[in-house]
Amino acid sequence: MTNSAKRTALTVRGKVADPELWHQHGQEISIGCSMCPELALCGGLSIRAPIYNCLDLCCGTPELCNRYACPNQRRYSTLVNEANGLELTPYRRRVSPMITSQDYVPCILDVGNLVGPLSIPTVAISLYSIIDYRTGLSRYSSREQLLKKFKINPTAHVIIAATGEDRLVERFWEVLRPKKTAESLHRLRPTLIATPNFSMHANTVRHDNLVSMARIAACFNEFASVGLPVALHINGRTPHDFRRWVDYLRSSSGIYAVSYEMGTVGKSATRRAWHAEQLIALAQAVDRPLTLLLRGGSAHLRNFATAFDRVITLDTSALMKSKMRKSATRAGGQLTWRSAPTSPGEAIDELFLHNVRILRRETNAAVSVVGNHASAFTDNHWIAHTHPSTN
Repeated sequence: MTNSAKRTALTVRGKVADPELWHQHGQEISIGCSMCPELALCGGLSIRAPIYNCLDLCCGTPELCNRYACPNQRRYSTLVNEANGLELTPYRRRVSPMITSQDYVPCILDVGNLVGPLSIPTVAISLYSIIDYRTGLSRYSSREQLLKKFKINPTAHVIIAATGEDRLVERFWEVLRPKKTAESLHRLRPTLIATPNFSMHANTVRHDNLVSMARIAACFNEFASVGLPVALHINGRTPHDFRRWVDYLRSSSGIYAVSYEMGTVGKSATRRAWHAEQLIALAQAVDRPLTLLLRGGSAHLRNFATAFDRVITLDTSALMKSKMRKSATRAGGQLTWRSAPTSPGEAIDELFLHNVRILRRETNAAVSVVGNHASAFTDNHWIAHTHPSTN
C-alpha cells in the first residue's frame, strides 16, 4: 500500500477529517506508539484515525516539506538541536514581576484611522508588528517611540501579545536565536510579554508538536533571562502535553503567568471546550496563583476566572469593529453592533474608545460573577471620552 493510500482514511472528500485526529478519551494509543523511542515525551496518540503510528501522518515528501518537523526530514536533527532538545528544561531563576494592569486589554494591531494619543491605561500590541525581520531587533529604540507610533498615551502600560500566523511565528524563531532580539524588546519596558504560540497541528507527526513545545520553553528562557516579565504560552494536542506543562510549571516556581489562544482552536465548540478543560485542569494541578493572559474563549471566561488567580482578556474586536464603523450597544440584554458611519478619512478614536468601554464592561461582568479580580476602575477613570451611545 502506498503512503497516499494509507492517508486516504484521514480525509473526507479530499479534506482533512480533523475530528478523526483529535485525542479521544478512553481510546487506546495506536499500536505503533508503544515501540516509539519518544513515547515518554509524547504519551502516544489516542485517535480514531486508522494509523499505525504518527509517522503515517507524514506528508510523504519530506524532502520538499518546510512546514513541519519530521524525523523523515534530513533537517530534523538540526531543528531539534536548535530548540535545545525535546525536553522542557525548567526555568529555575527569578522572573521579573509584572506591573499591575487592567483585566480587559484592547489590542491595537494597526493604527489605521486612529489619531491619538488614546487615553487607555493598558493596551496590547503584536510582537510581530514590533520586530524588524531584517535585523531581528525591535523596530523601536525606546518605549516612547513605540507608544507614539501606535497612538498610545505616554503613561499607558503595554502588553506584547505573541499570537500570530505560523509564517510570522516561524520567522521570529529564525531571528531570535542569532540576534539580540530579547534585549531589544526589554528596552520597550512592557508590562508583560507572551512567548510565541508555536502551533500544535493535529494533521502531522507528533515530533513537530514536541519541537513546538521545546521552542516555547526556549523562548521563555530567552525572554526571562534578560529581565522581561514573561507569560508562558501553553499549547497542547493531547492531555499528556498539558501534563508536561504542569511538570514544567511545578519545577519553574518563578513563573506566575501563562497565556492561551482560544481563537485558533477551531470552529468546533466541542474541541474548544476540551482545550478549556485541559487549561483549567492545569491551573488546578499547579496549585499556586497563576495569571492567565487569554485571547478568545469568552464562553469559558467564568470557568477560567474560577481556576486562575486572575484573567487578563486580550480583545481584538473593539478595534476591528471600529474599523468597520460599528458601535457596540446592549439590546434585550445582548451585546449588539449598530452602524456608525464616518466621513472619509475621519478619525475613529471616539468610536474605538466607546467600543472599548462597552466591551470592558461585558468582560468584567463575566469575571465579577465569580468574585474574582474584576477591575475596580470606573468608566470615567478608564477612558476620559466616549462615543455617545444607548446602552
